[in-house]
Amino acid sequence: MSHTNQTGGNVEQAEANKVGFHEVDQDGKPANPGATSGDHNADGTKGAGWRWFNPFIAILWILAAGLVFGGIWGFTNAFSGSTSSSGAVPLSFVLVTFAPFAALSGTLAIMCLLFWHAVQWQRAAR
Repeated sequence: MSHTNQTGGNVEQAEANKVGFHEVDQDGKPANPGATSGDHNADGTKGAGWRWFNPFIAILWILAAGLVFGGIWGFTNAFSGSTSSSGAVPLSFVLVTFAPFAALSGTLAIMCLLFWHAVQWQRAAR
């Protein structure tokens, strides 16, 4: 589908990037095609580049891995023998209590992240 701009030139919707904003010249063509193309890297090759990097997802991966390894570490080191004679709850009891839930939460987070990546990959493949 084509549209006519004020100067009489045609502007193809297929030329617009995914956001829909781009600078055009007087004929309706992209003024700087290298800068407006979201599907090309800086060197002109086609690819995702840095625009697919999501820092929140990277933080979730780090948090999930920390939960899994922290839970495993806490469960294995909880029985090292720290007893409390003052009547307070010993640290080993806290580790044994929360370590399985931390490992399970990290495992579930990793499964959700893998599902999210699969959905994103499927969208990009279309």
